[in-house]
Amino acid sequence: MRALALLMFLAATLPMAFMRPIVGLMLWIMFSYMNPHRIAYGFATSFNWVMITALVTILVTLVHRDQRQPLRMTPVMVAMTLFLIWTGVTTIFAVESDLARAEWVRFFKILLMAYFTLILVIDRQKLHWVLWAVVISFGFWGFKGGLFTLLTGGGYHVLGPIKSFFRDNNDFALVMCMTLPLIRYLQLQEPKRLVRLGLWALMALTALSVLGTQSRGGFLALGVTGIMLIYKSRHRKSLILVVPVLAIALAAFMPQEWYDRMNTINQYQEDQSAQGRIDSYKFATSLALSNPILGGGMRVWANQGMWNMYGPPGAKHRAIHSIFFEVLGEHSFIGLILFIGMLVTAWLSLARIRKRTRGSPELAWMGDLASMMQVSLVAYMGAGSLLPMPYFDLFYQLLAITAVLNVMVERAARGVVDESMVLSRPETEMTTATSPQPARRRRRSFVSDRQATGGKDKAAPASRNATQNLPWW
Repeated sequence: MRALALLMFLAATLPMAFMRPIVGLMLWIMFSYMNPHRIAYGFATSFNWVMITALVTILVTLVHRDQRQPLRMTPVMVAMTLFLIWTGVTTIFAVESDLARAEWVRFFKILLMAYFTLILVIDRQKLHWVLWAVVISFGFWGFKGGLFTLLTGGGYHVLGPIKSFFRDNNDFALVMCMTLPLIRYLQLQEPKRLVRLGLWALMALTALSVLGTQSRGGFLALGVTGIMLIYKSRHRKSLILVVPVLAIALAAFMPQEWYDRMNTINQYQEDQSAQGRIDSYKFATSLALSNPILGGGMRVWANQGMWNMYGPPGAKHRAIHSIFFEVLGEHSFIGLILFIGMLVTAWLSLARIRKRTRGSPELAWMGDLASMMQVSLVAYMGAGSLLPMPYFDLFYQLLAITAVLNVMVERAARGVVDESMVLSRPETEMTTATSPQPARRRRRSFVSDRQATGGKDKAAPASRNATQNLPWW
């Protein structure tokens, strides 16, 4: 029944993608991130939903020239492309050639859709559609995991969907920590009170699902994410009161077994899991020092002979549990520099967006999104330091969204801003209701406004600041 329902859903929505390729991108996000086919049965579990939605999106984008923009190689996209090229070079000389080629092809597909995100997301409305698709996809599992933890008293581990890239409890915790800031951003922009309250509930259940994973790395990442949410949020003073109360309430709900596991964080010398991670770091470092140019290629850690050669004596071969050390071992120092370069470039780009939109009520939403995406990057770097996820889908999707924001800011800097970039839907409705003439989409020049007012900034209409006056919750 679930398989049939999923097939009917695709049959009803996929034709829309032939008219609007952004719909195809949203479908790809849903099947890639939510993995609804993983909770179905029969043919649905093996049907290649992701490939079909991706192919349709790519082909239709090439046809509809009016619904796309040129691929702009912003600094973030340049850094991402250089990393893709270098991983391709190391794959040619990889120790585990077959595994490396398969992993690189998967990585290439992830970045290909990131490029198409930049091509298709041409205004604020489409950007919000993509963000809602991401939040609903991961939020479904956050809601489900938080509710499961609530009903079972936190006595069981919360896991991701079967055969997904975040099935493991540690990976699931990372995904949820990165999703929390995106939920907060949509909450800041949402004018409807009930939807804002619903997003609050989703944030609480998502945070509870992280605790339910019983992942020690996830617990630390959640703490860092909470602190950064307070620091980066527009309503900082209010969150200082709410977040600690929520944290105490969630922690008080967890059973004693959860506390016993968290207390082992400072006993890493006696913990086999922690010691195995340290062994993998030593293996990656030794391998990189012996092969400082190319490293061992993707999935080199799967080779027992390489572990015998470069790993600590008696160490058990396993995945390298760190985004940084895995890149170091697989792509050596050049790859690590490029990987860190992506992170630094993204952070600086987001900081630049925040700076350039500060003081502009019309573009304040860009500053909010940039701030929350910085929180997601911190969550990725924090939790990812203990996890083998350097080729994680959501991270590269966030890089693409960073590039989208860069393009929009540059467009505003040239003095031409699309009305859809400035106004939210409720504001547009308000303008229509109060104006004797129908509201029309137009293009507005910041330069002409300044000239018309003698060099002073033109006062924004009251309706234009409607979202800025929303209550913090």
